[in-house]
Parts: sequence; structure tokens; C-alpha cells
Amino acid sequence: MIVVKAITNINEDWGEEADDFFISYQVDVGLENVLGATDMFSFDVISPKRLSKILESTYIEVGRGLLLMNDFDQNKVINTVERLVKISQEEKEEDTLSNLSKYFRWDMDK
Repeated sequence: MIVVKAITNINEDWGEEADDFFISYQVDVGLENVLGATDMFSFDVISPKRLSKILESTYIEVGRGLLLMNDFDQNKVINTVERLVKISQEEKEEDTLSNLSKYFRWDMDK
């Protein structure tokens, strides 16, 4: 079974108001009983206000690897990531990783 090994906050960008944020994460996942070997995914947590500001200049944003939140809550981020890993489980490790790449940006994607 694939499990979350680590969730790391790698960058924070806070606006002038509490509901204006963009936070980047890495999540390392791997087999439950295997030390060390992991696959790395990345994702961003963004507020609707910040997304709106981005859309003013880009007009379009692809949603893969984006988690939208009105109010930032680290525990909700962790719980959501763990839930997505759990519902992505397949019999084969490769299939689980492929499922996870639907939600997060996988370091193995080209």
C-alpha cells in the first residue's frame, strides 16, 4: 500500500489579506513498509482571491495540482492529501501513482 511519507511546505506567498494566499507543497509517497524509496508529487494551495488575481493576467489556469481553499488550514490540507492517496489505491503501485498524478504534478511526468 502507498502511503504519505512526508508533506513539505516549500513556498508561501501571502497577500495583504488573510484570504489571499498561494502555498506550494511537495508530497512524498511510498510503500508503507519500505524505508527511503519514495515518489514525489507537488501541488499548490490557493485562495479564490489569489486565483482571481492570476486569471486577470493569464485568463486561464489549468487545475491539476491546485487545491482551492477559502481559509488556509494546514490540517485540512494534510487530511485532503491523505484522503486522495487513500482513494487512489490500486493493486499495482504504478497504477496508484498514475491515479495520484491526476490530482498532483508528478516528478516523473514529462
